Amino acid sequence: MVLKPVEDAVEAAWLADVLSGLHEDGFRVERPVRSAAGTWLVGGWSAWGHLSGVHDTSARRWPEVLRMGERLGAALRHLPRPGFLDARTHAWSIGDRVAWGEEPAEVHHAPLRALADRLLGHVRPDDAPNQVVDGDLTGNVLFAPGLAPAVIDVTPYWRPARFCLAVVVVDALLWHGAPARLVEELPGDEDRTSLLARAALFRLVASDRLALGQERADRTAYLRAATADHERVLGVLDATAP
Repeated sequence: MVLKPVEDAVEAAWLADVLSGLHEDGFRVERPVRSAAGTWLVGGWSAWGHLSGVHDTSARRWPEVLRMGERLGAALRHLPRPGFLDARTHAWSIGDRVAWGEEPAEVHHAPLRALADRLLGHVRPDDAPNQVVDGDLTGNVLFAPGLAPAVIDVTPYWRPARFCLAVVVVDALLWHGAPARLVEELPGDEDRTSLLARAALFRLVASDRLALGQERADRTAYLRAATADHERVLGVLDATAP
């Protein structure tokens, strides 16, 4: 088993309920383990069955992650919107709401603020329906010979299905040296650039918030790296914009 500390008991119990009965179709998911008393949580901890596999962020794996993300999204499509999303205040939840225009784009650090403005220039209206998606697939997919890809540490959001795939593409460009042509792997004929800009804004605003809690020396190096990473992604978006 894998034991995990619980930050939000409501979200953790919801996730255990969902994943305990989720039908696997081209992917594997963690299954929660009940306590002897029949509960999902004990003393601020949850337990999950161990999944075999290793992380692999090489370029050849990204199309597989995207295909798996499509299948996972289809399996989650029937779920209603979870109420606990409204209570989230962490950096990633703020970045998510800013990316979708639900909060103003308040960015505290000037270099990132300028990049946020450029990203907003790529954003277009999006009327795709929302559903439960896993918003943090990138580093949470395991590969094992002869088995379907496995997803761990599911992080639910309420967004269009393709948004979680756009986040994977942006993350791969930001932090894993993926080639620019990966943007062509994002499925669908709709405006890729706008969706990718929202995904990049999601990560940029989260980075801005995370920097606020760092010591000055660490913050300077962190912001320098974050600025360079997002400038590189913006170069890709500028080149692919319609």
